[in-house]
Amino acid sequence: MRNGWVKGGSGVMEFAVCYDHSGFDLAWSIFLDVTAFFALMAPLAIARLVEISREDAVAELQAA
Repeated sequence: MRNGWVKGGSGVMEFAVCYDHSGFDLAWSIFLDVTAFFALMAPLAIARLVEISREDAVAELQAA
């Protein structure tokens, strides 16, 4: 092993893999990413809904 490379018997250089490639880990990672996305976007969506609600209320007052 030299400079992070492992030389195999066939002359092909490969990187050593030091972590598991299980499907459960991938699914858990995707779930956490999606959850984090929604957690970050929820306040923006709520602010937009409040803004729309206020615009509707002002429009009703002006119409009266």
